[in-house]
Amino acid sequence: MDINGHRFVLICAMKPEKDTEGNILRFEPQDKYENKRGVSLNKYGSGKFCRFRIPVGINQPGVYIITVNNAYKYMGECVDLSLRFNMGYGQISPRNCFTGGQETNCRINKLILEEALTSGEIKLWFYKTRDYKRVEKKLLGNQKWPWNRSQLSWMLRRESPISYSLFSHDVS
Repeated sequence: MDINGHRFVLICAMKPEKDTEGNILRFEPQDKYENKRGVSLNKYGSGKFCRFRIPVGINQPGVYIITVNNAYKYMGECVDLSLRFNMGYGQISPRNCFTGGQETNCRINKLILEEALTSGEIKLWFYKTRDYKRVEKKLLGNQKWPWNRSQLSWMLRRESPISYSLFSHDVS
């Protein structure tokens, strides 16, 4: 996949863990947190989450894209792709469900779970670069990314009246 001169390679299809009958396993990690200080759940911290993994050993910095049914959904940047997904989005830690935790991990995991439950084909793409912050910023400003919270700023800059949840871009 090529976006504005940046060649993204397919890493894998992302598939949540399933039980022996083929049902997606769902977890509530927030129940395992010893909340001794009474911290409240963050905006995305309640409910169920899934678990998934990508290949290990992709310890490279870069920009990644999540697509669902060949439509762009999310773009992010990382220092270590395997770590970002396997210990971030793919396995929600109990602490991340609470205020001060990684809200984005919870939000993206829930979106992946929702798509997987509706038979969405979820894929991960990667562009290796040490200049990941600049590349991500450039590409976020030139495309529509409905799962990125910054998408709202993108629309406001362009004074678009269209709801961001309707955006879809076919990458096939």
